Amino acid sequence: MRAVILGAGMGTRLRPMTEDLPKAFIPIDDEPLIYRSLRNLKSAGISDVVIVVGFMESYFREKLGYNYDGINITYVSNKEYETTGSMYSLSQTENIIDEDILLLESDLLYEKKALQDLINHPYPDVILTSSIRGSGDEVYIHTDDEGYLTNLGKNIDKHNACCELVGISKLSLSFLEELYKKAKEDYEKGEKNYHYEEVIYKLSKVRPVKCFFMENLIWTEIDTYEDLETAKEDIYPKIKAKEE
Repeated sequence: MRAVILGAGMGTRLRPMTEDLPKAFIPIDDEPLIYRSLRNLKSAGISDVVIVVGFMESYFREKLGYNYDGINITYVSNKEYETTGSMYSLSQTENIIDEDILLLESDLLYEKKALQDLINHPYPDVILTSSIRGSGDEVYIHTDDEGYLTNLGKNIDKHNACCELVGISKLSLSFLEELYKKAKEDYEKGEKNYHYEEVIYKLSKVRPVKCFFMENLIWTEIDTYEDLETAKEDIYPKIKAKEE
């Protein structure tokens, strides 16, 4: 199994900090987010990682190189990062992925237990979910009684949502191949600026996707300065205390 980290975005809501710093390199306790994710992946037994880059892609190569702490790193470039979404970034990996993957967003701070539990989940296609945090930017999740995905989005009925998307998923190669195919159909219609989870949802109608709910998962995404403050003052101290 390999990991794919989506790191092509510009992080515009965190400017001016991200004018000359990719969001993946925002430091928490002096350690960039992506360093922490790579360390977590290594702890989970992952030794090969693909990073999709775009904005300031040379920064990734300079800071991480091609082998970081024993992890082999392959870079894939999304040259259209300014006008496309995360699904287009993921689709750029099509020609180099030949096995199941862990898919991660690059702006996450999370406890490492999440990765191992997700890897150990018996179902092949799983999206990690958590309790709804009330951040105001949630991707809400609806499931059926067996935990299979039935709806997803920021604008769906939040009152009937059971949980929210974390931004870490386990996807089988066969699911990925269908995902790439579905995305290409959308690109031919001129649709490139949307998120990978939207395509996962579309595909889930014919390829069931399990939602793995971790009720007490400690995590946050960092999209805004408010998120960053929460990460530093609340989330990181809790993760540190739990993992120590």
